[in-house]
Amino acid sequence: MNHYEEDRLFVYLRQTGGLDEAMESLRKAGHPVIEFTIPGVYEIGAEMFRWEIATVVACSIVGVNAFDQPNVESSKKITKAKIAEYQKNGKLKEGKPAWKKDGVAVFSPAAVPGASLKAVLNGSLKKAKAGGYIAINAYLPRNGDMIDALQRMRVAIRAKTGNAVTAGFGPRFQHSTGQFHKGGLKNALFIQITAESEKDVEIPTEGLSFGTLIRAQALGDYEALIEAKRKVIRIHLPSAEAIAEVVKALE
Repeated sequence: MNHYEEDRLFVYLRQTGGLDEAMESLRKAGHPVIEFTIPGVYEIGAEMFRWEIATVVACSIVGVNAFDQPNVESSKKITKAKIAEYQKNGKLKEGKPAWKKDGVAVFSPAAVPGASLKAVLNGSLKKAKAGGYIAINAYLPRNGDMIDALQRMRVAIRAKTGNAVTAGFGPRFQHSTGQFHKGGLKNALFIQITAESEKDVEIPTEGLSFGTLIRAQALGDYEALIEAKRKVIRIHLPSAEAIAEVVKALE
């Protein structure tokens, strides 16, 4: 358990006791562990309610409106401009990649030196702050293979940096953590992942496809993070399956 920094709080939702040994190891390592017993699956709804209340109370204490998301709106505004531009010119402005090799392109407002994707990622991870977190924002199909790939990335990055690592699929994560990403503390490193669409469907009467819409949403969030002075890189893959190359580079 020595790969966790001292800024962690663990919540154990206990049902079968299968993680008792792991939780005891965390306690012995000095990490705070809160334990709630879950008698059955139907109690999950009560847990959701518990944490909704906890979130609102915490927001009240720190003086944050739990029901507002002004920084998410900034991302939406950029996305709408991207879509309008595409509908007019038939192309999305993505900028010039800071690094490109073997079909993989890395975009960043800062230089990303490195002879390989592994070197680029290791160099970027060195920018993570102690006590901060790293967020993987994946605009990829949400299926079992992709979930597994993101979890492997989380574990590998945590082992390298000691930072807390979150992972979410876009654009859905913007409705949960998007506000925190852009309106919270400036102590995060963001790794956005996009990919070429292999199967795409046109949106009737809109003049663009679902793949283009998702890419515009990703670009909108990427540029909103830059506007918010966040550290961010975007890894663009030739296909969603190429996420395996990112996992390999991290492990």
